Amino acid sequence: MKETQLRQWLDHKISTPYTLVPDLHGISNDSYILTVEEKRYMVRTPKQSHNLLDVSFRQENEILDLVHDLDVPLVYFDIERGIKITRYIPHTHTYKETKKKTKAFDTGTILRSLHDKEPVGFYFDPFKKLDHYKKNARNPFISFDQEEQIVEAAKKIYDPDTLCHNDLVDGNLLFSKNRLYLIDYEYASMNDARFDLASFLSENCIEEEEEREQFFEGYGITDDKTKKEVILFELFEDILWGYWANMLYETAHEELYKAIARDKEAHYRRAMKKISLSSRKACC
Repeated sequence: MKETQLRQWLDHKISTPYTLVPDLHGISNDSYILTVEEKRYMVRTPKQSHNLLDVSFRQENEILDLVHDLDVPLVYFDIERGIKITRYIPHTHTYKETKKKTKAFDTGTILRSLHDKEPVGFYFDPFKKLDHYKKNARNPFISFDQEEQIVEAAKKIYDPDTLCHNDLVDGNLLFSKNRLYLIDYEYASMNDARFDLASFLSENCIEEEEEREQFFEGYGITDDKTKKEVILFELFEDILWGYWANMLYETAHEELYKAIARDKEAHYRRAMKKISLSSRKACC
């Protein structure tokens, strides 16, 4: 949605003067800071390429009722247009920005709180979405060694029995002075819990062992088997979101998406090297 269209929509909703300032943190959405009578709000609107993402605003609205204790307070949600208005929380920092020493542990804890919520009746099928993204990425400029084997290995252990966020990028974790907010639930639905764990680790390039262990501790994972399965899902998600970004780059021609696709490809190669080294050490 263009800013002029958003202003027209706001003009029908707000009778008093307001200001609207673009916020540059959105990836698949555009964000704005709205000020009305000295009160500030965040406004999220879908980008023009959003229809390629295969998400439902009606389903997101159902999720928002379940996660009000984890999310920033909701003010208004237009489920037809996907326009969402929330309270503006001042002095927040994303995962990468915050200096809080317990941030990995805290993220594990809030993710476990989400995963303990009641199940919903709709599913995030990452394998179906991968097929959709690859079909619409007609000129792929990325590649993943052993892609088919990784996808098939993830399919074999896949168990979508948990309400998941499915998009744990840096900007969806907001740390204020007093608490952590988990925001933006447009992808949220039933999925494999290990997908979400891998999503956080992969999207935020958490490769240091100490930070990974703090995250697992916050979530409550102690067994090595689950940790290894999470690595498999990290590889799968590099493939998934790599093609997602490739598709959006072809559609929107924004360099941001090209950079994301390249980052996924690079992370995948680093992770594959670590797996190969671990396998060699185990054999020797």
